[in-house]
Amino acid sequence: MADATRDLDRWITDTEISTRFPYYTRANADEVGPEPFSPLGWSLGWVQGCIPGVAKGFVAFGVLEPDEFAVDPPEVFGNWGGYFYNQLSLPRVMGVRMPGASPEAIDLAYFGDHPGVPAYTPHPADENEAQSAKLVETMGWVMSTDGFPAQEEASRTAMRVVDERPDLASLSNTELVARARQLAGPELDAAWTAYCQSALGASLGPGAVQAICAALGRSADAVKVMTAIGGIESADAPVAMWDISRTIKNSPGLMAEFDAGVDGLLERLHASVDLEAATFLRQWDDLIAHHGHRGPNEWDLRAHSWTTKPSMPLGMLERLRHQDDSKSPAEAHARGVVVREQLTPELLALVEGDPEAHGGLQAGIRSASVFYGLREMGKNACIRLIHEAKLAVMEIGQRLVADGVIDDVQQIFMLLDDEVDDFLADPAAMSALIRERDAVFQQLATLDPPYIVKLEEGVPPISAWSKRGASRSEPAAAGDVLQGAMGSPGVVTGVARVVLDPADPGAIGPGDIMIAPTTDPSWVPLFLAAEGVVVNVGAVASHAAIMCRELGIPCAVSVIDATGRIPDGATIEIDGSTGLVTILSVP
Repeated sequence: MADATRDLDRWITDTEISTRFPYYTRANADEVGPEPFSPLGWSLGWVQGCIPGVAKGFVAFGVLEPDEFAVDPPEVFGNWGGYFYNQLSLPRVMGVRMPGASPEAIDLAYFGDHPGVPAYTPHPADENEAQSAKLVETMGWVMSTDGFPAQEEASRTAMRVVDERPDLASLSNTELVARARQLAGPELDAAWTAYCQSALGASLGPGAVQAICAALGRSADAVKVMTAIGGIESADAPVAMWDISRTIKNSPGLMAEFDAGVDGLLERLHASVDLEAATFLRQWDDLIAHHGHRGPNEWDLRAHSWTTKPSMPLGMLERLRHQDDSKSPAEAHARGVVVREQLTPELLALVEGDPEAHGGLQAGIRSASVFYGLREMGKNACIRLIHEAKLAVMEIGQRLVADGVIDDVQQIFMLLDDEVDDFLADPAAMSALIRERDAVFQQLATLDPPYIVKLEEGVPPISAWSKRGASRSEPAAAGDVLQGAMGSPGVVTGVARVVLDPADPGAIGPGDIMIAPTTDPSWVPLFLAAEGVVVNVGAVASHAAIMCRELGIPCAVSVIDATGRIPDGATIEIDGSTGLVTILSVP
């Protein structure tokens, strides 16, 4: 394919750089959007749903007043070359306004200890006494509440949408578009309003725990008292996958079917009269009914899910079936509970003579357990709504492929939301344009977007962006120690396996440590196939860290360019409590 981005300056979803909040970063954004967002995914799911909801969440939490930022064009996030960018300036305002916090502390909590982040520059409007007073109230709530009814209702609403899904094949194209717009617009807006507050709240308790443990000289214990807290929805899918993998492992017939390959596997099992095949299919149907919305880049409408591309979860089950029964997530969780319950009173006893520290540590541990669960609940609700909108649009795409208008179902996502109606009225008029955009979009996915976007420098033309992997780091040698950040406690030694795509896990299995660029929930079942996890980016509150703590898997996050520096096949040791990765030998 010719380089369709060679002379490209801008992409059709590029946003404006805010003059009030002028810094943006890919840090922590590449967990949400590791790949470019499609034109329809951005112009519908993000512009109509996620962005307004986030704006309302910041206001409800007490960070900002409603007139302090714009939604059109959006100032809460950015998008250049299809790539999603987090606001860096806006969370720093929260650090200024929140008593006891700081912009530097916000940077550490959200983006980890990653180089290249510009220093905070004060703005005259950053300080706001009224918002600081409101944030005091919010902090009191976050550190004391047992739940968040709005988040819990958003979760129930999203699940009802899934349960009440109509027969999409019986709906007209007009009805399918209306369904997609309702779910990825107003419904997603409401879900994000609650989720934003849950995500913001999830930084406060852990921040207090880390600060107090550091003051005690017990920094490594911070993640241990936030381990195996239970009630983490995103852990349900990997646990279900584990249970299915045991069904496979304990069945010679199913093992033989998986040995034959995942292509055509479901069809073979449906044709089988074997009782164990029937057991597997019942478990499979339940997995897809409850977790079929999962998949790589799942915040984009265009991305395939476990429902639309079942080879992805089947491939993970193929890897998981080889893992030893001793790696059961239930047993690992139970061990984590024991450690947490033994360590918590020990740490509290160390600050017994300091009522403020004692109360802060106790409240921080409790708050972390509540808001980590709420954060994952909120994410699940949003992804379920995006997935339901995705299925509606893909139904239209399948019809257009059958009619020869487009070549692939995913090409329909090359449309902007305001183009959809005209396209469906006269599909042939835009089919060539869709193919052209699709060619550019495929090329965008091969680029390395700027890590930081600044108002004073602007965004370099896309044609100037480097190709992924063009500036590779020097491979680590035996004896090298890479410093990351704490993720999930535990020390483990194993063989490094670099995995860049969860749909292509390679031969990862028992005795291996997965090295990944970043992870979203669709990666988590692969965690269980390995002994430990190392990721390029993240912080103690990032998804990989939360999931590994819940599943009892050692994890080091924010290990800069781990996928480039750690050779595949190297023997390494990781310490999830300190973030240290030691290269013991290289192949």
